[in-house]
Parts: sequence; C-alpha cells; structure tokens
Amino acid sequence: MVFEQIIKPAWIARKEHAFFLGFFYTLLAIISSKIIFPSSFGLMSVAFTAILLVPSLNILLATEENEEVREKKFSLRLLWKDHNDILRVYIFMFLGIFFAFALATVFLGSNTIIKGFSPQLNAAGFRGGATDYLNSFFSIVKNNLIIFIVCFILSLVYGAGAVIFLAWNASVWGVVFGFVAKNSAIGGGNVLGKFAEIILPVMPHLTTEALAYVWAAIVGGIVSKAIIREKVGSKKFNHIITDGLILMALGLIVVVAAGLLEVYFYGRFFAMR
Repeated sequence: MVFEQIIKPAWIARKEHAFFLGFFYTLLAIISSKIIFPSSFGLMSVAFTAILLVPSLNILLATEENEEVREKKFSLRLLWKDHNDILRVYIFMFLGIFFAFALATVFLGSNTIIKGFSPQLNAAGFRGGATDYLNSFFSIVKNNLIIFIVCFILSLVYGAGAVIFLAWNASVWGVVFGFVAKNSAIGGGNVLGKFAEIILPVMPHLTTEALAYVWAAIVGGIVSKAIIREKVGSKKFNHIITDGLILMALGLIVVVAAGLLEVYFYGRFFAMR
C-alpha cells in the first residue's frame, strides 16, 4: 500500500504516533466510504479504517513476535514490561479513531449523520434522535463480554485483525459524543466546547472499556505466540497458557468495571441532558 511507503516503521514505532495514524486513516476512510458507499458509509468507514491500519499494526506486532516468550512465572510487572508498548499503541490508536469519528460527526449535517451513521447511533441506543438508556447492567456487561471474547479470538487467529472491533467501538463512541455535542450547540454555544463538556465526565468509562478490548487483543497475541513457538503440552507451553488464563480473568474484571462505569456515569450523565 502507498501509505506504508510514506510512513516509515521508525515513525510508527513511536507509540504516541499511533494516535495520528488512527486519526488520519479514519478521516481518509470516512471520506472514501462516503464517496463510494454513500448509503452505508457508517459501517464501511469502520471496515476501511481497519484495512488501512492492519499493515502498520502488523509491523508493530512483528516486532513483538521477535521477542522471546518469557519462561518466568506470572508477574504483572513483567507483563507490563513486555507488552506496555503495544498496549500504548492500541490505546493511542483507539483514541485517534474516536476523535476522527467525533470530528466528522460534528461537521456533517444532522440528516447525513442519522442516515449514514445509523448503525453507530442504534448501537448506542439512539433512534432518530431519541435515546434509550434502560439497558440493564447485565446486558451491558454481556455485550462488552462478547466484544472482549471476539477481540481475543481475532487476535489469536488473525493478529492485527482484532482492530476492526476496536475501530467499531471507537466509532460508536465518536459518533455518539459528536452527535450529542452538535445537538447541544443548536440552542447556542460552541460545538467544540460542548464536546469537551460531554466527553470529560465519561472519559473514565471510555478508557476502561478501550483497555478491556485492548487487553483481550494482547492476551490473544500472547497465546498465539505460545502456540506457534512452543510444543503443545510442554512445561513452558502450559505455563504460558496458565498466564493467559490469569490475564483473561483480570480482563473480565476490567469488563465488569467498564459496565459499572457505563451504568452509573455514562447512562446517568446522558439521562440528565
């Protein structure tokens, strides 16, 4: 792809640059999908974003795969040391996608948003401008858990393929916050100021949920690396799989925490608007 020739691996390797990568590729995906698929550009923009990001992420994942799998016992400190780079890349990338969708929503017309981004608005409970905030805690956790598991499986099987679900989740958040900010500014006020007012109270939930999905993708990568490099049933293989199960359990705790934050902060915040 042309962009891989322009954007060098050394630039991508700087973790904070993943934000700009996600932001730029997402804007490009939205514009191109709007031109090619005007009636369904909401979904196609997510697919195009993933297609654009996967080659760059594969460069980073290839670097990760070159590192030796540790044989030491499970340690959160060693886990962070081994994988904090890729964790930061995914988080920055997620935020870049989120802000790109939010910016696009702010500048697009309301009718275009409702028609084109209807999958995102429906996923968040919007129905033609009305909002349903009666989802129970258990249904929210169930939905997040499904995405968590799918991210793990995609990462296990496809490596960077999990980015499509991360991009989808980021697109939902971006469209929702951009749409609410746009509507809030109709009665007066700066739309960007409204956006900041809306996003700040729910930032803890946003980052926690993103962390859960990124966590699942990383665990999938760890298990995949063990399957490829180690003999099935060996001591080292069993040790790594055990570590993976422990990490999955910790990830489930993060999923529940994200659900709690969504119910008690996100839902109540929008219910008051």
